[in-house]
Amino acid sequence: MFGFALGHYLGNTFLGKDKIKIVTYDSNEELLQHLRTYRTHLYHFKDKKMPPNVSFARTKKELIEDTDIIVLAVTSQAVRGIVREIKDYFKNGAIILNTAKALEIKTCKIFSEVIKEEMTNTSLNYCNSKLSGGTFAVDLVNNVPLGADIACVNISALKKLQEIFHGKTLRIYGNTDLVGVEYAGAFKNVIAVWAGIINGLGLPYGSETHMISRAAKEAKEIAVALGGKPHTFSMESQCWGNDLWMSCTGKSRNREFGRLIGTGLSPSEALGKMTAGHKLVEGYYTIDAIPQLCKKAKANSPIFNEIYNIIYEEKEPNRSIKHLMNRKAGNIGETF
Repeated sequence: MFGFALGHYLGNTFLGKDKIKIVTYDSNEELLQHLRTYRTHLYHFKDKKMPPNVSFARTKKELIEDTDIIVLAVTSQAVRGIVREIKDYFKNGAIILNTAKALEIKTCKIFSEVIKEEMTNTSLNYCNSKLSGGTFAVDLVNNVPLGADIACVNISALKKLQEIFHGKTLRIYGNTDLVGVEYAGAFKNVIAVWAGIINGLGLPYGSETHMISRAAKEAKEIAVALGGKPHTFSMESQCWGNDLWMSCTGKSRNREFGRLIGTGLSPSEALGKMTAGHKLVEGYYTIDAIPQLCKKAKANSPIFNEIYNIIYEEKEPNRSIKHLMNRKAGNIGETF
């Protein structure tokens, strides 16, 4: 869904310009054939045609060979397998731009770490980067004004990415804090699920914003302890302030999943309903990593732990909120 929207945006951005060649691919053969024949998506945005300067590769090899920038617009848990499949086709000096906002299941690793592991035995030079911000696919494909961060530790590559992806309807802000931007993208999904649960319980907006703000504090503490930079978690940051605000109060998949639980569905029932609608809930996987991340960061994160209890231990949401509200107050001046 996001891959189509990004291809559509780039196609329109460089329409009539020969300096950029845009090639896309999908492993779903039925979808790929539909795209090639009709230039529209099989499931989403059926009234939107891919611009004529966007082509469709028939194989992964055809897609990757001689490519300067490889955009991974794939589900988070497919990242490792995809990189393993395509790394032998990489051009020396290629830039990998990941868009997944989650952590890897079981390892709890950010995807720059996952990609680095998979590239260990190659002699190629390559560069890791991350696109993250308040960019719903439906908004991107409809060409409305949006903002996003691209993170990369290589300044030269970062400037190149900013030049290419910055356009009339998408402002790109550079950030060298790759670790922080990755955690920000993953953690905002967790908080969006939490916001949806509170909304689904029928609680007022003040209750929702209270819990969002305190969960954001916990997310920042964990991320900084794991190597992220504090400035990434400011409200003006596109990968945090913008994305958090949009995901928690807009029509995001993670918020929708949380609302279903708040209205009475079990986590498995809610997940099944989302899956039936071709809607991936990335926050579900990140929530599973919370106990391990808190331990690693040596963080006391009561809200994050209650989110885990609701989703993976099926604790009744009202019990979690009661527990959080009845905790002993901290000392004056403490942020408890």
